[in-house]
Amino acid sequence: MPTVTVEGNVTLQQAATALRDRLGRRYEVTTHGSSAGQALKVKQSAAATVQLDQDGNATTFHVHGGGLVISRMVNELGIAKKVASTIEEAFAGRPAT
Repeated sequence: MPTVTVEGNVTLQQAATALRDRLGRRYEVTTHGSSAGQALKVKQSAAATVQLDQDGNATTFHVHGGGLVISRMVNELGIAKKVASTIEEAFAGRPAT
């Protein structure tokens, strides 16, 4: 499971917008929950779930590949890794808020 921590408090909507902008139209990005249960789902031919945890002046993204046991392992190395690196690129060097 890839995990990315970035400086500042990133909202669920900011993360969704960044993923949509950087991944393009081939990926479907949806938001789920609010406050403590915030999550994003990213789908193309595979799926990944992104959970957000905010702690002080940092946001941690936990990215999980979706699917059953075998496909989940494949998705951890594929779409989950791609989503995590996209989040890292989108918010790298972001000033703390």
